[in-house]
Amino acid sequence: MNRELRHGGDARSAETISFSDTDPETPMNDTRFPKLQREPVLEEKLPAANPPVRLVKGARIRFAPGQPTGLHRHPVSTCGVVTQGSFTFQVEGEAPRRLETGDGFFEPARRTILQFDNASNSEPAEIVCYYLADTSDRPAIEMLEGGMDSQLGQH
Repeated sequence: MNRELRHGGDARSAETISFSDTDPETPMNDTRFPKLQREPVLEEKLPAANPPVRLVKGARIRFAPGQPTGLHRHPVSTCGVVTQGSFTFQVEGEAPRRLETGDGFFEPARRTILQFDNASNSEPAEIVCYYLADTSDRPAIEMLEGGMDSQLGQH
């Protein structure tokens, strides 16, 4: 049985890749169900700044309408998915982009995050974030000096 896998850097402009099952007796060949479609939402190389990954920690983070995060960075790379609402997301040196529900994101270790803000002033938003850590005691985030004030235009 051949399967198709949608693949691309942006799920909205994905290409299709076909592959064959190695074991035709697997439950995935059950004809009662449609074949599984895997649509990638994220693929990023870990930067050299990331420590060896020995632990993955996850967190659900809820944002009030219009809530920004403030300037920050992570000592380890993070990745995740928008589970509700939309965000304005910008890594230093890159153009800002809008993330919608279902979109994946990646925050490279030790790179400044200029924006990760709820894009709606009337609706809450939520992400599930995974921290690619080496130990459980490493802090998840480092807020940068003047981060929230700078982001809100209050120097």
